[in-house]
Amino acid sequence: MGIEKRKSKRTDVDVTISLRKLDDKYVSGYSGDTIDVNVINISKDGIAFKSEYEFKLNTYHDTVITLDNKESFETVIEIIRMENMGELETTYGCRFVGINSEDRFKIEVYQILYESNQNKTE
Repeated sequence: MGIEKRKSKRTDVDVTISLRKLDDKYVSGYSGDTIDVNVINISKDGIAFKSEYEFKLNTYHDTVITLDNKESFETVIEIIRMENMGELETTYGCRFVGINSEDRFKIEVYQILYESNQNKTE
């Protein structure tokens, strides 16, 4: 196990979001269809997810994230990491691009509620 380099706390989450790739040719256009992915964890700075779809590094995707507590927000993510250990799905690490402070707060509240519920079940 390596040294943790992330500056924000990650919280496990089991939700599905849809991503839509931002088109490089058009400033406000979209390219392709939406793609559903399974989110593994979330922090105020980004998300990690698994997908069978092959995403490319350093690409940007528009998404709407809805948390278990029904709070939702729109953001753009950038694919910054990918890892596949011979599995069907690849794990991707993403950072939020241009997320506002209100949406970061929604994630922090979700993390507090999630940890509180986890402690009750232990």
